[in-house]
Amino acid sequence: MKRNLILIIATLTFASSCKKDFLEVEPIGKTVARTLNDYNNLFYNGNLLGTGFADIQIPMSDDVAAVDTYLTPASVAAQRSFKWEKDIYNEDENAVEFTSMMSQIYLMNKIINEVMNSEEGTDAAKQTLRAEARATRAWSYFMLINYYGKPYNRATSSSDPGFPIVTVADAAGNNFERASVEQVYQFIIADLVESIPLLSRNSVIRARMTKAGALGLLGKVYVFMGRYHDALNQLDQLPPNLPTTVTTEVLNYNTFMAVGGGWGYSPTVNSYTGGPLAFSSNESIFARNFLSSYMVTSNVLLLTPETIALYSANDQRKKLYTTRVTPLAANATFPAGLTRRYGFNTIGSYGINYPEYFLLRAECEARLNNLTAAKADLEILRVRRMPAAEATVNIGTQEQMIRFVIDERKREYAFLGYRWFDMRRLSVDPIFANDVFTHKTYDMQGNIVSTLTLPKERLTLRLPLKIMAQNSNITNNP
Repeated sequence: MKRNLILIIATLTFASSCKKDFLEVEPIGKTVARTLNDYNNLFYNGNLLGTGFADIQIPMSDDVAAVDTYLTPASVAAQRSFKWEKDIYNEDENAVEFTSMMSQIYLMNKIINEVMNSEEGTDAAKQTLRAEARATRAWSYFMLINYYGKPYNRATSSSDPGFPIVTVADAAGNNFERASVEQVYQFIIADLVESIPLLSRNSVIRARMTKAGALGLLGKVYVFMGRYHDALNQLDQLPPNLPTTVTTEVLNYNTFMAVGGGWGYSPTVNSYTGGPLAFSSNESIFARNFLSSYMVTSNVLLLTPETIALYSANDQRKKLYTTRVTPLAANATFPAGLTRRYGFNTIGSYGINYPEYFLLRAECEARLNNLTAAKADLEILRVRRMPAAEATVNIGTQEQMIRFVIDERKREYAFLGYRWFDMRRLSVDPIFANDVFTHKTYDMQGNIVSTLTLPKERLTLRLPLKIMAQNSNITNNP
């Protein structure tokens, strides 16, 4: 990759820093950091704590639909991503999911490569900070390979184009090439395996990587690779390494979503005033968030009636959706059973969170045909999402249990973009490989006016046209 790519990364990092008085730009895009505390403060950069409006995974997921009245005037990027078009952004536009992750990698590389030579502090403290940077970089690369690399397939991963592996914080760097999908996954695993023994159990805030966060991430990486036994080994180590300075729990929606509960639910307007904010939520193990263009006051994307039908009668998660069109003063409702998600526009379950820990464990156990253990983990989550009488899981076969786990993931993370990443990995899974992903657009009378079917090649995003224009030596995805 040519110099222009790294310059874009450096510019974005410095332009949005929340510590501009500290992160002064030296020649060739270097930042001034000298002491151990200076490098520690790099973790509080605004680009690192969140990924802005990196919400493309929401319109790409098949749990959303649209009404033509609201989709037609929407942004070009929203329409293109919902229609699974070849290129989402124009050549003069930044792809925020690309630039935000590369900004994070730039900062982490700086810490990784420089902190051991920093002033003050012990070698042990420096090693811990370096390990945190490596594990945090692993999360960023896991996101990037699941945007721009093909779904992991053991048979083809060594030849499937992945993403450039950048290990230096050098604004003058050039000659980067795309590594294979296999190489990127092995790079992620190496970062995590080396870092976990050195990571702290506790952190100042939930957005800092801890030992439990890295264990959960490594388990998730293995799940995405189909290495379920290895994944379970990592997930088994997570509970004894949870932080001791904060509470980690699955919130009980039976009380939180009740009238007068923690989230201020009101049945008269079917809305709530609280919400699952990542940095303060007891469900967060490694907190990351992004902002969504499709919530609060947006009617552009709606939850499909097929997804709503997955919820049982008293599942409290249904209260996160409303049939009412915004603004509420219009007193209109969506047709055909469509609903919109509302509340805060910050998606706070983006990193590693406790509910997904139980879902990942349940999937591994189901894949390994331990249905009793899978049932137990599912019910730990479900009893906190609905009345106990509805939470019981009664599944007879291994495949049915695996499918139930995936459906539970749909229920837990509907409209949050998780489904996009599950669609990708399940597209190479023998059980789900024949699934067809569609997007439907309705008119205001509830008639389906178009149905789009996702081509398999669109499960992998193309590298942004702006990057390609500046790096002609890089081959893009189909």
